[in-house]
Amino acid sequence: MNTYALCRNPIHLASFGFGSGLAPKAPGTFGTLLAVPLWLGLNQLELPWYLAMLAATFAFGVFCCGYTAKAMGVHDHGSIVWDEFVGFWIAMIAVPAEPLWIVAGFALFRLFDIAKPWPIKWLD
Repeated sequence: MNTYALCRNPIHLASFGFGSGLAPKAPGTFGTLLAVPLWLGLNQLELPWYLAMLAATFAFGVFCCGYTAKAMGVHDHGSIVWDEFVGFWIAMIAVPAEPLWIVAGFALFRLFDIAKPWPIKWLD
């Protein structure tokens, strides 16, 4: 199935990270890049609201990514990057919104997402 055609459906578009997951190379990295400015907005929330938003976006992600994976017939297609969004936001809980911390958080998140050391690989 053509991933670009799926983008007409807003659920699939969200699964594809609003198009960032359709990058021909490193879609997870592009998905995480788009998660950064969204995190800058989320980071303004007080911790209980931040955690509530994480729970809501996680639940939404389980639904939309499952829906898209089923439509594509592939369990974890590389273009489905909503999990990069939520994973980055989880990794950045209570991290200061300062350039050094953002770059370090981004780099470490991508490193662990690519390498998938235990228990990440087991959870994946």
